[in-house]
Amino acid sequence: MSNLVKNLTKVTGVKKVKNRGDTLKIKLHSREKGDVHEIKGNLRKISQKIRHKLDESRSNSKIDTWNWVQKPEKEYRSKGPDIGKVNDRQPIGHKPPYYTVSIQK
Repeated sequence: MSNLVKNLTKVTGVKKVKNRGDTLKIKLHSREKGDVHEIKGNLRKISQKIRHKLDESRSNSKIDTWNWVQKPEKEYRSKGPDIGKVNDRQPIGHKPPYYTVSIQK
């Protein structure tokens, strides 16, 4: 498990990884903007790299299975005044700024 934590901390965009028994909390480099966080880097690429590391350790028989528990999601600005069918969906950040992964050994 310690090798998996070390491999995950080497992923670009990952700040630190906390091992909580059968779950991992993967914190990302982010900056707080009010009640949401601005994640630095491309979230899709970071997710793919994390998934690759977890699948790699599963194929090496270090863990049996893993599952996403919580992932960062985009938060959007609330809809302004009703102006016909105009939709002003501007992203303002992400919530939460970390991943939670459940791991079974």
